Order: sequence, then C-alpha cells, then structure tokens
Amino acid sequence: MAEIRLSLTELENPETGRSGTVSWIVEGINLEDAQDGLRLDIRRLPHDATATQRTALQEKRQKLAARIAKFHENADAMTGGLELDAGTVHIDDPRFCRAEGELDEGFEVQHADDDDFGWVDDEIPAEDMGLWMPSSVPSDRAAFFGLAALRAEELELRKGQANDCLEKL
Repeated sequence: MAEIRLSLTELENPETGRSGTVSWIVEGINLEDAQDGLRLDIRRLPHDATATQRTALQEKRQKLAARIAKFHENADAMTGGLELDAGTVHIDDPRFCRAEGELDEGFEVQHADDDDFGWVDDEIPAEDMGLWMPSSVPSDRAAFFGLAALRAEELELRKGQANDCLEKL
C-alpha cells in the first residue's frame, strides 16, 4: 500500500483543494482495522474478566471513539460539509471477521456480556461506529456530489491493502 499511497500523494494538488485526501482515506482504513482488532479483543475477553482487563478494554474503546470523531471532523472538511447520510452503520459481517485460529476445532471463544461493563445502552460502542468512507456513498450520488475522485483513491488504496495482506500469506 505504501507505493500506491506515495503515487497518489504525489498527484494531490493543494491549489485545487485536493490536499490530504490520501492520508485521510488511509486513516479511515486504519480505523477499520483498529475496530476489527477491538472486536477481537472483546471476543477474547474472558467472562470473568478482572477490573483491570475491563478498564484496559474500555480505555481502548474511548481512544478509538476519539479517533473516529476526529476522522469524521476531517471527513466533513474533505467533503465541504455535505450531508450524505451514508456510512452510519458498520458494514463488515462479523461472521467473516474471524481471527487466526478461531476456526480450529476445540477453540472456544468466551464472550463477555455487554451488561458486565455497564455501558450506556444508547451509546454506540467504538467498534460498531460507522465510518464515512467515499465507498459508502452509492456511485450515482458520489458522481453527483463530486466524490468520484475520492472513491477512485480509496479503491486504489484498498487494492494496495489487499496486496499487502496477500503478501503476508
């Protein structure tokens, strides 16, 4: 992804207002990865987790929520404040987001109850917060709002991310 990021960054033009978009999209991709990691930490938390373990998890959740809020502030700046009503629900299907080794026989994941943590029911946990990404806007609306270039940049970065993952295999 580094090579693709470099080539896209070199194409950014501050005079046309297209400066920083690549870094912003990369931050969104990194936030999605952080959400996946937090979900994994939650699944691996024992049912009888200690106060220290629950506190560490809650601190991770709060830090991630703050990063997501900052990301959305930047999204507002990147889109000129457009109200797109997209990207409000996390789109990954958790059935397909398994960690290495979770499918092995005899491996049992212990789930902690949300009630055990005293979370507020109407607050969306950081791992479930939707991230507004250019790809979360339908193609026809993206073209209408002038977001096609952002969608194209995101697609190239996601290809780089996929290639990096394949190399690790």
